[in-house]
Amino acid sequence: MTDTFVFRCTAAEKAALRQKAEAAGVPVATLLREALGRADARRRKPAPRVDPALVLAVGRIGGNLNQIARWLNRAHAAGLTPTIDAVEVARRLLSVERQLAQLLAQGREC
Repeated sequence: MTDTFVFRCTAAEKAALRQKAEAAGVPVATLLREALGRADARRRKPAPRVDPALVLAVGRIGGNLNQIARWLNRAHAAGLTPTIDAVEVARRLLSVERQLAQLLAQGREC
């Protein structure tokens, strides 16, 4: 069980703590734990801003890859591996690779 402590401070002190924590890239609680020697604060880099449309497009491509993988796994489990059209699989994977290359190029333009 973890003990919980109440920490009282003025509004100005609270603002200063928040500012220090933000500058360090950590939550205020982590900053206080580090100051008390209870934990080492991990320095986090802020997550880069990404276009939501790009995230959606990459997610769709990931879905396509999952469908291909499931299809191959089911065929293998059913003993149908010799009947798999390797050219069709290669064509689909090439399509996915091209989509990712296009998205990467668009992402670099931003």
